[in-house]
Amino acid sequence: MNRRLLPVALLLTFAACRSTEQEGSVAESRDQNLTELEGEQSTTEKVGNTGRGHAYVRRFYEQKGRYYAVLDYVQFLKGPDAVAAAQRRGDAIAEVQNGDTVYSVPNDYYIVNENKKERTLPLRNGATFRFWQNGGNGLAQRPLAPAQVLATPPASLKYAPFVVETRQGEVVSLTEQFVP
Repeated sequence: MNRRLLPVALLLTFAACRSTEQEGSVAESRDQNLTELEGEQSTTEKVGNTGRGHAYVRRFYEQKGRYYAVLDYVQFLKGPDAVAAAQRRGDAIAEVQNGDTVYSVPNDYYIVNENKKERTLPLRNGATFRFWQNGGNGLAQRPLAPAQVLATPPASLKYAPFVVETRQGEVVSLTEQFVP
């Protein structure tokens, strides 16, 4: 009986070693983006008087000479954290490579929005928006004042997540998160 199990044990050992090699080669082959394009990864939802976090801008308006942003905070995850979160929610893409199942997410990011509570925060005087723009010299960030955004809202304001920086309960900057 032991002689029958020996080939199975060797096969399983070989498969386990092969899986580890593939995971390493997949990680090495990922495209390396510029640091400024990658932005930062959310680790927890940071909401409060002072902090940085990712959010969708659900509404942007001016009232009595002051600008306000209605924000829906999210988690912006990349790499293994993105894949793990997508697997937990059943959204990961499963591919079989050389007999092993490898999970991934499109473009190596995943957005989690567990709490859809919207928060209205005022913009501090001098607050800026930064949007990605594709021009003759490639991709670059374009700063805009709140009045410019309100006059001609960029399309990405409706669909892109933003890195929101707050100080003492006011928004000091909204930077569009680059998503491929």
